[in-house]
Amino acid sequence: MAVINIAKFLPLGFACLLSLPAMAQTAPSTPATSGTMAPMSASAMAPATGQTKHSTRGKHALLPSDQQFSSESAAAAHCPNSTVEWTALTRSKAYHGSKSKYFGKTRHGAYACKSDLDAAGFHQAKN
Repeated sequence: MAVINIAKFLPLGFACLLSLPAMAQTAPSTPATSGTMAPMSASAMAPATGQTKHSTRGKHALLPSDQQFSSESAAAAHCPNSTVEWTALTRSKAYHGSKSKYFGKTRHGAYACKSDLDAAGFHQAKN
């Protein structure tokens, strides 16, 4: 009933989308239940294994986990011949040097060696 009241204020496309989850149907489990509407399980609506909503933004998609460090000292121990940089692990593939105001400050990021970042296609940020 509430959908009908809201639907008159929404464009037609939104009104139709509101009713789609209720119309979802799973395959019948037995012949006796054919033709009945059944709600979809959460596993049926979930994305396929290995896919996430932001699969290109995840830290595993951009830089191998063995090259990401949660502390600057751990990254320095891994790469004694290279400088330690901070990357936000986004699609921009930018990294920040130790003098940058973003060094170690972004919400989702990691410390990494400059040589590893360059090999993975990252570039110095322009700030």
